[in-house]
Amino acid sequence: MSRKKIAILGSFPAWLIDETIPKGKGHFAVWLVSLYQALSELSNTYEIHWITFCRGIKKTKRFTSQQQHFHIFPETSLTLGQYTHYIRERFLIKREIKKIAPDIVHAWGTETFYGLAGKDYKNKNILSMQGVLTACVQRAIMPKFQIRQSKYEKSTLNSYCLVTAESPWALDRCKEISNKPQYELFDYSANDLFFHIEREPSSTPSCLLAGTDTLLKDVASAIQAFSQPELSHITLYLAGIPHNRYPNLPSNIIPLGRISREKIAEYLKTTWCLVHPSVADSCPNIVKEARVIGVPCIVTHECGAKQYICNQKSGFVVPIKSPDKIAEAVLKITNSQKTTLNMGAYDLERCRTALSASTMLDNLIKLYNSILNTTP
Repeated sequence: MSRKKIAILGSFPAWLIDETIPKGKGHFAVWLVSLYQALSELSNTYEIHWITFCRGIKKTKRFTSQQQHFHIFPETSLTLGQYTHYIRERFLIKREIKKIAPDIVHAWGTETFYGLAGKDYKNKNILSMQGVLTACVQRAIMPKFQIRQSKYEKSTLNSYCLVTAESPWALDRCKEISNKPQYELFDYSANDLFFHIEREPSSTPSCLLAGTDTLLKDVASAIQAFSQPELSHITLYLAGIPHNRYPNLPSNIIPLGRISREKIAEYLKTTWCLVHPSVADSCPNIVKEARVIGVPCIVTHECGAKQYICNQKSGFVVPIKSPDKIAEAVLKITNSQKTTLNMGAYDLERCRTALSASTMLDNLIKLYNSILNTTP
């Protein structure tokens, strides 16, 4: 029986598997590495082709790694691409897909051109949403590039046989854009690194906030919460936040700048809780990583990862832009080491199972089989 061919389009960080490729800047999908590692187990079932673009290479690279085929093109200006409707990128992908002749094209995300390129394939195609830009633009002031990019989402969603979203929150936001496609929930696993961390809370209470410095993450609400006198004994570490971004911070709030996933894991090992006050977030990786370690989390109602939080048991789900509610939740979690350990352990096995690579792989096989068994 011949293997089915799958062409995956997405912002894969190819430098992680080929040291000759310069490390990229900006957005890339960290969970695609977990998918790549998991798919190596299915080489007898599927012939996997990854199509991605990387800045820093001057000519197309093709190679095979873990029995998966990579087709990597030089990336140019995304802004120019946006104004030209990504004609160059879509042409290159379309031509490569024609050579591959896949049974399914699986595109990841609408943040750049991969979702648009996948809709050009008029056979069996799947779109896996990452963020939902339309919802983000509605809830926060966004950069012009992302505002313009959000205009593509409705027509993109309408062009797919199947669209997946990683949380009920993201699924609802997609349905607000279009009810035309078939939708399925499909979440991405946490990196294997975080399944092997054993918690050792620091001797004095500390909390972690990790993410990009955008209005979507609402770092300001966390800073306001930890600036209150009753939280002065609790250290808040801001990972991903530049040291000079917020001047005159109280001494218990410490920006760390941009740090590696390994450093993130070290902080999650010792932190008493994770704070993630986003105003729009499909299912942030940092919350999933915290939960598989057993760290209690404080998230908002507009955070898709609230599906991994049992309110008041393994963390707290609070309204957006609510520093007082954040402070109240932090005080409850950091009441004692016993409290933070017990809350972190609550519902832990369900989270670890749901966010494992094997679960992601099983669910992906179901998706592929369901679309392979339907007419285009």
